[in-house]
Amino acid sequence: MFLNTLPANARQLLTQLGRQPLARAFYLAGGSAAALHLGHRISVDLDFFTQQDHYETEPLIQQLQAIAHLDVQQQSRGALVGRLGDVRISFFVYPYPLLAKPVKLEGCRIAQLLDIALMKLIAISQRGTKRDFVDLFFICQDGHNLGDLLRQIPLKFTTVSYPSYHLLRALVYFSDADEDESPLMLSSFEWDQAKRFFEAQVKQLTRDL
Repeated sequence: MFLNTLPANARQLLTQLGRQPLARAFYLAGGSAAALHLGHRISVDLDFFTQQDHYETEPLIQQLQAIAHLDVQQQSRGALVGRLGDVRISFFVYPYPLLAKPVKLEGCRIAQLLDIALMKLIAISQRGTKRDFVDLFFICQDGHNLGDLLRQIPLKFTTVSYPSYHLLRALVYFSDADEDESPLMLSSFEWDQAKRFFEAQVKQLTRDL
């Protein structure tokens, strides 16, 4: 995995989190997990998810406070967001199955690219950031076929319906993402290249519907 995609403080924190009991219940996904797999960009946040229906935040807070100072910014049943030391960190209930077995890194479970891609597709359909498009673009360049990913959406999100036409339309809506700052890239990349890729893919996939 590409550990250089995480700043030193986030790498150290990941190691410390892997020693805590919480590592058994949560897995890392999002941009940092994608970057660890692909090495394409720097990612500074650690976003963890659990398939449990809910979790109690207080025991989790106690484990985190044993590592570093915790500044809680959002706390509810099944959600905790804040800064641990100087790293933004989040823990969310995400009650959908993992289609691929996570890999282990520093004691932490890391979601595979298949699951990350499907989560990115849903994020894009709900007002995707430029980072979401960038990550999905590089996942597709790594060999994951966009059409195959769309066909696996119902396998992961069994209790929610995401019509393909809605997902395809979201993949070519760039107005919000155009205004976002570009992530710090480690691989050669142009935003217009990603937009052209998604436009061509959506054109082909729309014909196939």
